[in-house]
Amino acid sequence: MSKRDYYEVLGVDKGASQEEIKKAFRKKAVELHPDRGGDEAKFKEANEAYEVLKDEQKRQAYDQFGHAAGADQAGGGYGGGNPFGSGFGGFNGQGFDPNEIRFDFGGGGGLNDIFDMFFRGQQNRTRDVEMTLTIDFEEAVKGVTKEISLRIADNKNGGRKQEDVKIKIPAGIDSGQAIKLEGKGEVNQNGDRGDLYVRIQVRPDRRFERDGSNIISNIKIDMTQAALGGEHSIETISGNVKFKIPAGTQPNKIFKLSGKGMPILNSDRRGDHIVVCEVEIPSKLSAKQKELLIEFQKSSKKRKFW
Repeated sequence: MSKRDYYEVLGVDKGASQEEIKKAFRKKAVELHPDRGGDEAKFKEANEAYEVLKDEQKRQAYDQFGHAAGADQAGGGYGGGNPFGSGFGGFNGQGFDPNEIRFDFGGGGGLNDIFDMFFRGQQNRTRDVEMTLTIDFEEAVKGVTKEISLRIADNKNGGRKQEDVKIKIPAGIDSGQAIKLEGKGEVNQNGDRGDLYVRIQVRPDRRFERDGSNIISNIKIDMTQAALGGEHSIETISGNVKFKIPAGTQPNKIFKLSGKGMPILNSDRRGDHIVVCEVEIPSKLSAKQKELLIEFQKSSKKRKFW
């Protein structure tokens, strides 16, 4: 696998100053360090790039010859020597061990100081916590209070602490929505706390399909009821509701039961219950039913649709 350009690795232009290169490497080192869960291979790659670009002589040779600058190639255009100077031994691992991570930011200190400052800053920040809580469909309809058990990082006292938290879930909440509990997040060294965000997942219900604050369900009626009309009872989230089916109802007719859907958050209103009406055509008819339908057909006026 070919090596990436060192300037690209650090995210700087070829004309970048030494200070810009140093700052870019510091940022990469903090971001990629394995102790923080970073990518070890990319961390070593960034270190290797910095080892070359921070040194003017090595950088000049790299700018001229690229990664081939470190290879001892007889007659290679630069006398077969190592333009990076003795002790470097090229980019191919000769004399340079990428596992031996070396940092030299200059002016004393170094990476340890950077990480000390970084982690002190992290510990003094108030950090938020996010978790997911799954509830039943009925609980989303009516609202519910849940008690959850958490293990929260406590940077003031060290380690983690167990904590039980009550959370009030409002009626009408939907999957993906979150509830914020202020001051229930991680504890920093000063004793200040971040917030807790509880993201809700609602289990589906086999009876209803939900679309935001609306509920959708299907009913089936026979062709005589569709033709003659009548009354039909349907289950909603607030109980059974009767509604009228007008004569001449066509397949896939949609009825709206206003205010019979889900509660709408932060209001006293509710969504609607949408009813999709399917008309069933019998696949088998008795002799008497056939006779009646034939008589109906004869008495009906023929309609042309073209």
